[in-house]
Amino acid sequence: MTVLKATQVDAAEALIRAYYTRVDDNDPAMFELFHPDIRYKRPGYPLIEGMGAFRDFYSGTRIIKEGSHQVHSMFRTGSRIAVEGWFTGVLRDGSRVQLPFSDFFDLVEDDGAMLIVSRRTYFDDTRV
Repeated sequence: MTVLKATQVDAAEALIRAYYTRVDDNDPAMFELFHPDIRYKRPGYPLIEGMGAFRDFYSGTRIIKEGSHQVHSMFRTGSRIAVEGWFTGVLRDGSRVQLPFSDFFDLVEDDGAMLIVSRRTYFDDTRV
């Protein structure tokens, strides 16, 4: 993993904020923010590895139909970013949820572009 330089810190935060904007907008450009070897872990699901499995998760497996993330705090250590926030949304079964979440991202530089190579998500609720 590459450690981010001080000049890259704002770019790293912008990358993470762009992810939340794109996922909330259901924008397929979201996938451009991730490294092809993405590893995504969230409770209740097996480890998702690679872009194909990651796209499959978002297109059909993800229990969330729509929603929005509100970032309350973001912490950085080198090439890692931790986020705490609040998610409000609708699940595929039509039920509504409002709950806190935490995300942990690992970033890498690939051909001059900063990308998310790993993400771990935790919700304070068993429905998601």
